[in-house]
Amino acid sequence: MHTQEKIREWTPLREEFLEELLRFYGGEAPVDTEKVPCAACGVEPESGLYRCSACTSRRLLCKTCVLSKHADLPLHRLERWTGRLWEKTSLRDAGLVFQLGHDGSVCDHPSEKTRRIVVGDVTGIHEVQVLFCECLDGEENFTFEWVQLFRQGWFPATTDRPATAFTFRMLSAFQELNFQGKTNLYDYWKSLERITENTGTAKSLNRYRQISHVMRLWRHLTALKRAGRAHDPSGAAGTQEGELALDCPACPHPDKNLPKGWESAPPEVKWLYTLFIMVDANFRAKLKDRGLEDAELGPGWAHYVENSKFKAHVDSLGKQTDTSTCSAEHKAIQNANLRRDGYIASGVGAVLCARHAMVRKSAVGDLPNGEKFSIMDYLVFSTILGMMLMILISYDIACQWHKKLARRAREDLPPHIRTDISGLSLRYAIPKKHIRVHGPNHSRFSFNFLRWVGRTYAEGIEAHWAHMNPVSLSAREMGPGQRREHMDDHWGAWNWQKIIGFAVYLLRLLREADKMYAKQRAAHESLTATFEPEVVKKWEAEIEAWNEDPTKATDPYEEVRASATLKSTRLQIADEEAQELAAGTLPPHDVSPGVFLQHGLEIEEQQRAIRAHERNSSATDGNLADLQEKRNGLTRRIDTWRGMQDLHMPVVAHTADSETPPPPRPTSSSHLNSANIPSPGASNSPSPGLTKAENIRLWLPSALPPVLRASLPSGLADKERRLRIAQADDALEDLRRLRRIITGIADFSRLNITGTGQRTGGKVRTLFSKFQAKVRRAAERYRAARAALVSLDSGGEWEGRFRELHDSDIRGPGRESDVPSEGRYEISWIWLVPRGSSMTLPDGVDGQLDPSEFLENVKVEWARSKARAERWGEEVLLLKEEMRRVIEYFEWKASWWRAQPARRSDAPSALRRGLSSYAEYQASVFESIANHCARRWVPYLRTRAETMPTWAARYDIPDTKQRTQKETVGVAQPSDTRAGTSVSTALPEELRADSSGSDSDSADSESDSDL
Repeated sequence: MHTQEKIREWTPLREEFLEELLRFYGGEAPVDTEKVPCAACGVEPESGLYRCSACTSRRLLCKTCVLSKHADLPLHRLERWTGRLWEKTSLRDAGLVFQLGHDGSVCDHPSEKTRRIVVGDVTGIHEVQVLFCECLDGEENFTFEWVQLFRQGWFPATTDRPATAFTFRMLSAFQELNFQGKTNLYDYWKSLERITENTGTAKSLNRYRQISHVMRLWRHLTALKRAGRAHDPSGAAGTQEGELALDCPACPHPDKNLPKGWESAPPEVKWLYTLFIMVDANFRAKLKDRGLEDAELGPGWAHYVENSKFKAHVDSLGKQTDTSTCSAEHKAIQNANLRRDGYIASGVGAVLCARHAMVRKSAVGDLPNGEKFSIMDYLVFSTILGMMLMILISYDIACQWHKKLARRAREDLPPHIRTDISGLSLRYAIPKKHIRVHGPNHSRFSFNFLRWVGRTYAEGIEAHWAHMNPVSLSAREMGPGQRREHMDDHWGAWNWQKIIGFAVYLLRLLREADKMYAKQRAAHESLTATFEPEVVKKWEAEIEAWNEDPTKATDPYEEVRASATLKSTRLQIADEEAQELAAGTLPPHDVSPGVFLQHGLEIEEQQRAIRAHERNSSATDGNLADLQEKRNGLTRRIDTWRGMQDLHMPVVAHTADSETPPPPRPTSSSHLNSANIPSPGASNSPSPGLTKAENIRLWLPSALPPVLRASLPSGLADKERRLRIAQADDALEDLRRLRRIITGIADFSRLNITGTGQRTGGKVRTLFSKFQAKVRRAAERYRAARAALVSLDSGGEWEGRFRELHDSDIRGPGRESDVPSEGRYEISWIWLVPRGSSMTLPDGVDGQLDPSEFLENVKVEWARSKARAERWGEEVLLLKEEMRRVIEYFEWKASWWRAQPARRSDAPSALRRGLSSYAEYQASVFESIANHCARRWVPYLRTRAETMPTWAARYDIPDTKQRTQKETVGVAQPSDTRAGTSVSTALPEELRADSSGSDSDSADSESDSDL
């Protein structure tokens, strides 16, 4: 039911709801008119009746009974009937004294004096009168007061005569609320104060400073507990750097979730064990210099690197002058020398896994003054230290950052992470959205074209920054150590939410990958079938050579600029006319027919320019004067040209009016008018002075009716036809060039200009508008050329190349913000138009265009089509491998937890009981997550036409329905065409079942045929 319908349904009951609300406040007992006995003892109390607002039952009790009932519930709230109203009170005011130390049992040696303790809880702030226990334990020692509070589930604010405590459930509730809603601690505490008393008349119970300290300790203790540090004999002090961070279960971890013998797998299989990481910096995560010095509880124990080592490295670098020769300019470069007056850190640098956007351990550091190469080097090598995996590093400036990385890693890094990367298998890429601003010659850094990367996006770090920015706003006011702990805690929560979301996330990705692989493979096979096998074999060899070494091979994904232009066509026509002169064929004028037509096309373009100028400029005196001057110049040129037209096209001089009203703006439905083709009822006055210069009809051959065109000199119409073909080619080339520029401007603005101020943004918008106007001009020129061709040569061979241009066709290169990604992208036809390879020129004219130019133009699209299919195929394999790794990691983690209690066999019995039960709880958590993943994944994997993975046999997931052949989803297995063998046959035995299966053709039948 929609919200509007629900509201209409509820509105008639509004009065009843309001009355019930007041009835609830008053209660059911007639205390206002009668004497009501206690519901427990039946005695009519003299000191008033009480009811508890926290209990399920709201029965009225006398003081004695309410205290008896709440002996173990000191944090409940009471209301007392005064004879006129229900007044808020507390159990402490009613006389309750809560005994600590014996879990509700009677204490033989309670303290002589009671003490008031302020306790913060999710229900509000309470004052509790307590008695401490002074009994001796088994070792003849007193139990400390803070320990007695802690064992009650109340975290004391201090260990010396504590007077304030906070319940564990309140600390846990705030921690989760802070993770999810980014609510800061101050606002949370103020909310609890209002829940307690919102009249402003009660005495202040402000404990913000105490809870801030306790919350910091609580976060730290929770992280230690969840990492199993209490189970380690070395305790918290033995924690190693990065040990409190949560690993990504889907990433490869040797000895945890990789199969035996993975190191010796062939390259076409070993790539599945690649670690994909992404690097970036965030300059919103600043830290103010407030002069605060604080100790750090866990220096470098989680996601932040150990600060003293990191700071020593930063200080040793001196002034860094990173320079870029890339055509793209990023925030990373722009902000390299940010002013940091009043700030300790200008931002944060981080390394995340690129496939799942989980923050890696020992991978984050504060940037003192911009995003410097050597600082980011430290973070990268801190987190991959000691790894012998294949590693792919994604960075928005990877094209520049990687160039001297080997030297920097060998010479500039401190000894504890200094690395010789010659022994590492490293590759580099640029995130998919960022690469669009890098311009040409960057295909070797593109996730769309690099092999063995699947559909890795590598932009998840931006979403991670968006999640952390609200945290950064409050963290910038903290001390450096507290801030690092605070951020670490949030990254731990971020990682955990990622972990428990794998069941749904990986299944959704696999469903999509299966569908898109079948679709893109079918599309590529259909495209391949249109070429000769020898051509395809040649192209595949070029791609393979590029895959082996992109720096030495021709880039098969880079568009080649066509060579046929309007200039070349003009040269061909000039050559023809030279041959005609040599043969004794003299033109009727000193200006040849070809030059006459070229001048006519130039005048057409000037007319379009003036119309565009009038549309885009404001009506100021200066603009109007400039516009009129342009019109005057054009009018004089038209008058001169008309003299030539009288000789080359005498039929035009005998026509009546040539003037028309201003033509409409060319659109897909107004192409004819844009080409100067007469419209019904148009005037034919020969005098250009009676109308605006830009609206004068020129009456080129294409604008004449066929009957009049037949009377023109031989070859004139054909020369215009050829010039129009070249004009259409040039216009499309201009469209493509301008669209590349506009795409670059848009990406640069989004990545570097957004949020920097109106002045900078206004300049970019002005530049964007300028090129948009040029795009419209190019589109008008193309439409005019095509309309002329329709008139001159309807049904000609040119129609196979020059389609009707709609506004929706003017897009690309690549996808835009409102269209699917590169993997789903359907290219506009304007990028697939070959130059006139099939257009033949008159006999004897050496002007035939090279047919190979068409193949070179289409080769790029074929290569990209192949890359799309291959990336989706790799994604299928990679997702199945990640599913296996997730299950294996969870099973390993459960086993690891069960082995932990034995490490503290000498601990006291009560502690051993806690260690054992908590370890079993954690083991059950990971087992339940693994089982949840299996319940999600196995039913879908059964629908795929392949053998089930071996891990599925360990989970008893019933097959709830009998699958028929129609219900089975045939999924073609991606294969490595380079090696000539299927990936599944080369997998280690443990993984072979995950990827085996018939290379079924059913995927083709399932795919969309419109590709």
